[in-house]
Parts: sequence; C-alpha cells; structure tokens
Amino acid sequence: MFRRFFPVESNQYKSLRNLFHKIDTDSLNRFEIFFPMWIMFAFQHYLVKSYDSLNMGIDINKYYLFSMITEDLIGVMNILLHSLLFLWLMKKFESFGPFRIVKMDSQTNFLLFLSLYAFIDIIIFGKAMVGLALLMIVLYLLYRSDSFQIKIGSIILTIIAMIFSINQNEPIVSTAAAVYLPFLFVALIGKSDSYLHYAQKYLPLILFIFLTTKELWFGLIGIGYFLFLNSYYYFTSESRYNWLKFDHNY
Repeated sequence: MFRRFFPVESNQYKSLRNLFHKIDTDSLNRFEIFFPMWIMFAFQHYLVKSYDSLNMGIDINKYYLFSMITEDLIGVMNILLHSLLFLWLMKKFESFGPFRIVKMDSQTNFLLFLSLYAFIDIIIFGKAMVGLALLMIVLYLLYRSDSFQIKIGSIILTIIAMIFSINQNEPIVSTAAAVYLPFLFVALIGKSDSYLHYAQKYLPLILFIFLTTKELWFGLIGIGYFLFLNSYYYFTSESRYNWLKFDHNY
C-alpha cells in the first residue's frame, strides 16, 4: 500500500524517510513491546465496564458491542500515561532487567514483568483477570524457549485459562484461548521455527481482535500502532513490518 502511494523515487518518500529517520531506534524498540501491555489495560477497562456497569450508568444492551463512550477516555489515558511512564523508566534505568531494549534481549524480560503485573492486578480487577494473566505467561514462555516442555506447558496454561474464563462467564479470553489452541498444537507438532513464530505473533493478535469487538476505541489505537510501524519500516528500510514479532532484528 505504501509503495503504491509513496514510490521510492518520489519526493514525498524522501521527505518522509528523513522524518522517520529522526525517530530514536531504541525508543521504538521499547515502544513495540508495549502492545501486550495495552491489551492488558484495555481488558481491565472492559472488565470494569462490563462487571460494574450499573455504577458507571452504562446500558450494556446499547454499548456492549463496539463501544465508543465518554468513559473510554479513561482507557485511552491509562494506556498513554503508562506508556510515557515506562518509556521514561526504561531510559532512566536501562540496566534494570525488565527495562532492557527488547531486541537486544532475546528473552524478552519485559513480558515476564508484564505477566507478574497482570497477576498483581487480579487483586484489583478480580478473578476474571486470571485468564489473561495466564495467557501473558504463555506469551513470555514462547519467547523464553522453543523447547518441547515449554510448548506443552503453554498448551496446558491456555486450556486452564479457557476453562477458568468460561467458569467466570468471561467471553473474550475464553474464546481467544479456544481459537489460539490450534496454533500451539501446530507449533508442538511442526518442526519449523515458523510455526513457533506464528504462535508468538497470533496470541496478541487474537486477543486484540476479540477485545476490539467490545472496545472499539482500542481497535483504533491498534490500527494506529500497525500503520505507524509499517510506515516506519517502509520509509527507513523499504521493508515490511514483521508485526508482533517482538524479538526480531530488522
């Protein structure tokens, strides 16, 4: 799409290339890993709106699907402020493990930090948060190792997340886990690294899709995220963004 509207030989391409080259690469690498964190915050917002709807005065029958209401600004601000805070912390405390530049740390410590963050949030947002916290652990494990044991453990955790979310009458994680399980089984049976890469990438994508059906505002943020990164890699290296592959070196 970008190649059609902005050919490499055009003046517009050269101007945008100079603009994107001014972006700090380290900050961009850190920014990319924030997507799972945004999913967690959007899910928290969904839980508050769904399970505390009477206190917020929200008509579930009217706003349950594709909601865009004033209260959603809280979710937007939550994502914005946390992102700015973590970007500052990562720059201030670069030697702190979870804040290292992700693409220089193949173990993606930030995903482990995020998993622990999600489990702590169970105290605030209740048991419905357990399923997402388990899937965050699955995402970390898949980046941590490609061993047979890790893949089996990921399948078990995903099944637990699905069953637990069903028991909690929570549709997003339960459905996402059910849709995601085949990717894990293919990664377990298949011998190619590509299958594991698909399992890594499709977990946050599936969660994003199902969250968007409930929180349209988050869908718009996600689309902006993908458009920005696709633009960046096209105008700086004429390459495609390897979407949601957080430890890939471009």
